[in-house]
Amino acid sequence: MTWLSSIFSGVKAFVRETAAIAAEALGTILVEFDRSTIGRASAQFIQGATQRYFRNAIDLVEEERELARKYKTDGRRTDEDIERLAEITAERNKLRRELEAAQSREAAQNLERQKDHVIAATISDDDASASVGIIATRICSCGATMRLNQRGFNTGSNRRYFFWVCTSFRGTCKNIAFDPQVDDAKVIRESDPNFDMSLNERRAIWTRKDVLVESAGRIRQSLGDSDEAIVCPVHLTPMKLLETNRANGTLLSTYEYVCRGVDSEGRACSHRIPLETFPQVSEALRRRDGYGIIRS
Repeated sequence: MTWLSSIFSGVKAFVRETAAIAAEALGTILVEFDRSTIGRASAQFIQGATQRYFRNAIDLVEEERELARKYKTDGRRTDEDIERLAEITAERNKLRRELEAAQSREAAQNLERQKDHVIAATISDDDASASVGIIATRICSCGATMRLNQRGFNTGSNRRYFFWVCTSFRGTCKNIAFDPQVDDAKVIRESDPNFDMSLNERRAIWTRKDVLVESAGRIRQSLGDSDEAIVCPVHLTPMKLLETNRANGTLLSTYEYVCRGVDSEGRACSHRIPLETFPQVSEALRRRDGYGIIRS
């Protein structure tokens, strides 16, 4: 039986079968991870390895930025610069494989450490939305990792549309639709009132004026900070939380994760992950403060 769908950075896993007792199910899930392609690749990595890879990724971004600045100033590239850009691409591709493996190993280790404090629950749309853009172990048919993405509410319904996206940017990989209700998927994670309360209860709290004001204030304290759970799939660096160019001051229309990298000609990276749902905001706050919008 194959249970594991994906382990996410942090303490969360999506599974395909009902797990009556989360701690017991984790044993099977982690064994499946170890036997998987990315699990085998990650066996050599130790906790904390991602910090070294992040530093390497940042160094490559800065070097690429300097080469772009030089190109704009000189109006041409030297043979040495062209060769170095090709080397940066090769180094980044190697770094991508190493970083993904290290992150996957750390995610599995975090899940193992918290196995006595997790629950098994049916995945809701809110659980799925909270996982958008988060580093995950799901592997595309091409061998690259995938991230969960979302789009606006479906026509005629009050639900969002979720799909897995390959991070290789080859342009040939197909997105994979994900519907928690149709797939009858389960999530293993720590208990959290932002997801364990009834839908009506938690949304009634999320939309209270005093809660909106407090949550917006907490989010603003994170502006300019990097979030290591949200990594640019192009430049491999933690993305920064910033205000959008279209910010209107409301909690769900003002903030987004942005990559500060540039391409070889100095154009800003276009990868963005907007904070457009309460579950996303709650998870961003939980990663920063240890609790989400609603405290335990």
